[in-house]
Amino acid sequence: MTTRNGDAPDTSERKAAQRPPIVLTTADRDRLLELIGELPATAQSSAAEFLREEIERADVAKGDVLPHSVVRMGSNVKFVDRDDWRIHRAKLVFPEEARGTRSVSVLSAVGSALIGLGPGQSIRWSGPGGERNLTVLEVYRDKSMQPQRRG
Repeated sequence: MTTRNGDAPDTSERKAAQRPPIVLTTADRDRLLELIGELPATAQSSAAEFLREEIERADVAKGDVLPHSVVRMGSNVKFVDRDDWRIHRAKLVFPEEARGTRSVSVLSAVGSALIGLGPGQSIRWSGPGGERNLTVLEVYRDKSMQPQRRG
């Protein structure tokens, strides 16, 4: 595969082409681009760069996306980390909301990998700690946010 000018594509382009398709809502894409744009140059990390790549390659939904169909900002997600084969549950949040063990910042390596994936999708990427691989098992709403059933 070559680029328009005949050169081989760079490594990040090849790796992005091997990743699964992802979907972002317009609101999430816009807010994430704003977040990355506001980061000082000293705060740019490999996770932030990976997130930028993911945003650029994502399909953007014109309308709303069903809450359980893809990982969106504020989604609760159950996933398996293929490094330790443990199942994790977390809420994908903006950095200022990341508190405790049940939330993961979208600017972390795992958070930037989760955004836009749907149940059953896996992603592999390289970070400072080496190759990572995870699979989304379920995307769900927080049970405490759902209205009580009357009966």
